Amino acid sequence: EYGADALRFTLAIMAAQGRDVKLDPARIAGYRNFGTKLWNATRFAEMNGARHNPAFSPAQAKLTLNRWILTELSRTVRAVTEAIETYRFNEAAGAAYRFVWNLFCDWYLELLKPVFAGADEAAKQESQATTAYVLDEIYKLLHPMMPFMTEELWAHTAGEGQERPTLLCHAEWPEPGFEDAEAAAEINWLVDLVSGLRSVRSEMNVPPAAIAPLVFV
Repeated sequence: EYGADALRFTLAIMAAQGRDVKLDPARIAGYRNFGTKLWNATRFAEMNGARHNPAFSPAQAKLTLNRWILTELSRTVRAVTEAIETYRFNEAAGAAYRFVWNLFCDWYLELLKPVFAGADEAAKQESQATTAYVLDEIYKLLHPMMPFMTEELWAHTAGEGQERPTLLCHAEWPEPGFEDAEAAAEINWLVDLVSGLRSVRSEMNVPPAAIAPLVFV
C-alpha cells in the first residue's frame, strides 16, 4: 500500500535499541509523504535550472545561504555516518529526515525562491549548482534506508542525455568536509527568529494576515 521504501524507512527510524516497535500504518504513510517531499523538491530544483555539475566544489560557494546549507550538509553527513557505524539506525534515519524535511525543503528551497526569480545570474548559477550537489548527497545518505526511490532519482537527475558513471549503490559515500560556522550561525539565527515569531503568533492567535510591528532588542 505504501511502498517498500516507506516501510523500510519507518522500520529504520523506529528501531531504537531495546525498543519494541508498535507498527502503526499511519507512520508508514507519513514516511511515504517524506519520500514524496523529496521527489517534489527534486522537481522544483529541476524546474529552476538545477543541474548536476561534476566540477562543483562546495568551497566555491560565495552566497551565505549556500554556504549555510553546505555546512549543515557536512554536519548531517557526520551524524548519519557515525550513527550507521555504531548501529544506531534510528538516529541515522532521524538525522537525514531532519536535514531533508526541515532544513533543505522547508528553509533552503524557500529562501532560494527570490534568488531563482532575481536578476543576479552569478548567484542564480551558484545556487543551481549547490542545490543539485546537495540533492546528490541526500540521495546517497538516504540510499541505505530508501534504496529504490533514491536510485531512481539518481538516474533521473544525471542531466539531459547524460548517464551517471555508476549506480547510486556503488557511488562513494559522502564525506563531511566543508564548514563555515559563521554562515551557518547567521542563517540559523534567521531560522530561529522566524520560527519563534510563528510560534508566538500561533500561541496568541494572531491572524495570518495581520501585520504586527516587531521590536528587535
